[in-house]
Amino acid sequence: MENIGVIMKKNIGIKVISNACGVLPHSIRTWETRYQVFTPDRTEGGQRLYSEDDLARAKLLSVLINEGHSISQIAKLDIDEMQSMVKQNPSPIDRSRLGVNKAITNLFNSLTTYNIEGVVDEMRHLRLSLGSKDFIFQVILPVMQEIGIKVANGVYSVTQEHIVSTIVRDQMGQIAIPNLGDSNRKIALATPNGNLHELSILIADIICRSNRVPTCYLGASHPAECLSEAVNALKVNTIVMGVVSSDSWDYEKNIVNYLTKLDKNLKNKVTVVLGGGWEMDFPSFTNIEKIEVMTSFETFDESLMNYTLAV
Repeated sequence: MENIGVIMKKNIGIKVISNACGVLPHSIRTWETRYQVFTPDRTEGGQRLYSEDDLARAKLLSVLINEGHSISQIAKLDIDEMQSMVKQNPSPIDRSRLGVNKAITNLFNSLTTYNIEGVVDEMRHLRLSLGSKDFIFQVILPVMQEIGIKVANGVYSVTQEHIVSTIVRDQMGQIAIPNLGDSNRKIALATPNGNLHELSILIADIICRSNRVPTCYLGASHPAECLSEAVNALKVNTIVMGVVSSDSWDYEKNIVNYLTKLDKNLKNKVTVVLGGGWEMDFPSFTNIEKIEVMTSFETFDESLMNYTLAV
């Protein structure tokens, strides 16, 4: 029974500890060899096993390292001493932000060497440690913007951009927010046919649900006639459309024609929200009562929180 108690105390793998510290498992092993930061047990196969105390210690180490302390300075401190140092810092929000920045740095370092598992681990860690909106605004949007810049400057390849996009989609798909709220505010989310930029409406879907605005997620690339049929059947009065231009879809050339076809087949009055477009001289429509252009996800979030979006 005594041996079982020991096993129960130390049953946490090195990946959990490394995620809590915000460093790779290799660094954890180096810390143990050089500074004796942890003293894990071993399985018969040689795998390290850590305790709940080790996990608590790892989280404190992460905070202190992000505040600028070196591992050599804090390696020998016990948990009480580290907690005392953390309490002296009056800004937990800043600490959290530093932790996010550190994880994003690790993510890009992993991407540089095509360490896909490392990118997944960092993204998963951020998703699990942040609220859904913080994950979107502090991680997804800055990371995708930075990737775009690095690809444009030749730092990363298009393949690396696609790797991150795929991982982002997968992680966002694991955010389970109940589809709650006033059914009269229900929003349909889609993109026009030929527009395959689904990431924008995936993000919009999470923002809606976070604000208790129920959604009907319809996916990407809908012909206008098909989308209007779905909107009629679902009886929604707001359509949020991702309309970012690409090689295969041009906003300026296509949006008016698309909305004209959509309007012709609608049976109910609707508001159309265009995300990623810009103001144009739109014609008068019969069933599209209002067109709102959202210049940013922050603006979209604000409009939902303040009930200024016409839904």
